[in-house]
Amino acid sequence: MGISQIKSIGIIGAGTMGAGIAQAFAESGYETIWFNRSEGGMERGLNLVRLNQETLIKNGVLTEETAKSAMERLKITYKIDDLADVDFISESVAENMGIKQEIFTNVDKICRKDCIFTSNTSGLSITTIASSVSNPERFVGMHWWNPPHIMPLVEVIKGEKSSEEICMIVIDICKNLGRKPVFVKKDVPGFIGNRIQLALQREVLNILEQGIADPEDIDAVMKYGPGARWALYGPCEIADLAGLDIMASVADYLFKDLSNAQNVPKILADKIVKKEFGAKTGKGFYQYTKDSLEKILKSRDRRLLQIFKLQKQD
Repeated sequence: MGISQIKSIGIIGAGTMGAGIAQAFAESGYETIWFNRSEGGMERGLNLVRLNQETLIKNGVLTEETAKSAMERLKITYKIDDLADVDFISESVAENMGIKQEIFTNVDKICRKDCIFTSNTSGLSITTIASSVSNPERFVGMHWWNPPHIMPLVEVIKGEKSSEEICMIVIDICKNLGRKPVFVKKDVPGFIGNRIQLALQREVLNILEQGIADPEDIDAVMKYGPGARWALYGPCEIADLAGLDIMASVADYLFKDLSNAQNVPKILADKIVKKEFGAKTGKGFYQYTKDSLEKILKSRDRRLLQIFKLQKQD
């Protein structure tokens, strides 16, 4: 199946990621069938799409006409059998291997043999998920980043048995959606983005545990230092601009002092025991109210849109 033959999309899952992905396909002109098991979950997902669209319209990224047309193309269902005739599946259920395999075992029984399957996992093995379907050659990882209605990045991951031709089709679809796809040639845990992100977070937790700095100052360092540069240039580009000889000198004395923890650090484990999960529970490294969180998310979306507008000008 070529990209020109892909007309209908099946979306599985109505959480934050599923909602944003369904929205992206519908806004790009695809007939989109959106499946979720519970009506309550679907209602929350639809409300999220409406809020996302309001943000995009307010910031001049989306027209009201396009938003309305997208909602008309978005068909909801609570019956997985309604996905039988779609050309492409995008799954965004819980980050649990058993649940994902169960979903794809069921989908494999009803969908056409040429339907392309993709999973929006943050780092689970694409190869292992794909083992639940009859022809894993058509199974590819498609990892979106949160918030999916704004973030351009999509990691396209080749499993051990994934067809490279199918991977290229998925990459082309990402481009049709106005996204920035990257090709992950090996199915490794965390792919690219989360491997880099978690390596950084490990050292952040190490700095906190050692009492070197408070969360506010760590975040300030990132926002006004490396993070600002990383919005413009990647780490390999920055290393070249600084000089690889300088990087090697710093690495020679600094690497040995960085955290090499293999388990969740105590400072994080203690917060999990206290159920201080962050914004979702009202407390993490910071405290949140409903109003303050709403303000943070609106500011986040507005600033992200500004950054990506600037990137497009290059």
